[in-house]
Amino acid sequence: MTAISTSAFYNQSIANMDKITQATQTLSQQLSTGNRLTHSYDDPIAAAQMRTMQAADTLSTADTANAASAKASLTLTDSTLSQFTDIITKIQTAATAAASDTANASDKANYGVQINAYYQQLVDLSNTKDSYGNYVFSGTSGGSPAYTQDASGNATYTGGASANAISLGGSLSVIPSVTGPEVMNFTTSGGVSGNLLTSVKTLADQLQAGTATSASMNASGGALDQLDAALNQVSSTQTVVGARTAWITTATTVQTTAQTARTSTEAAVGGTDYTTATAQLSQQMLALSASQASFAKLSSMSLFTYLN
Repeated sequence: MTAISTSAFYNQSIANMDKITQATQTLSQQLSTGNRLTHSYDDPIAAAQMRTMQAADTLSTADTANAASAKASLTLTDSTLSQFTDIITKIQTAATAAASDTANASDKANYGVQINAYYQQLVDLSNTKDSYGNYVFSGTSGGSPAYTQDASGNATYTGGASANAISLGGSLSVIPSVTGPEVMNFTTSGGVSGNLLTSVKTLADQLQAGTATSASMNASGGALDQLDAALNQVSSTQTVVGARTAWITTATTVQTTAQTARTSTEAAVGGTDYTTATAQLSQQMLALSASQASFAKLSSMSLFTYLN
């Protein structure tokens, strides 16, 4: 009977100290990691909430990456369109001079050579690549050139019919690029439809061949009219690109607001209450110290010595 009571005392005391030690370790871990939930069974409902929010955080990370990629693509597109504008303006200057009644055949031929060089620059710009090696104006065929040239130098659009939208989170999305035709195709004020590359190539060829006249170039729907319409088209496309870039900024703000709200909720649901945890840790450490002291004192009392 005495042996059983002594054994029970030891077992109970050790079990109690082990329980307090585990509680102390749990509180220490919560304070060091900032997480209240070590295991799902600590608080099943809170753990389920945390899993839902963590899944949302993972999607948010992907959406943020999409937004950054889309913004970079649109920024490159905008920069390229600005270069288009600069070159078209130079072509207009040369074309205006060539359309003057004072320009002779030799002058026009020289302007034709100059405009042909600008034409090649436009073709090169139309096949601009982004940092991933994709062609900016190829739409869904981003891995292939937007425009290809035949033996005579004529450029033909070989990209996709459209560009795909990418998710920015929730129901928000954006189209991160524009296709070649969206940039190049135009309609003059007189209703004449055309393509920038085709118009410039035709003008350069005609000037060099001596078939372009001042009257034809200045006529409604003529070369100068087409260049004006092409410039307006590029400008309009640049406005669209700017609007999409602004939309990404808005969507990113929405993402950031949602992320901040989740972070706050995660801290409330699964985060450590440092004030409470610190107080509890102090209490547990005092309890452990008292239990150890009590065990040492009782185990050395004369009754145990006597019983032994």
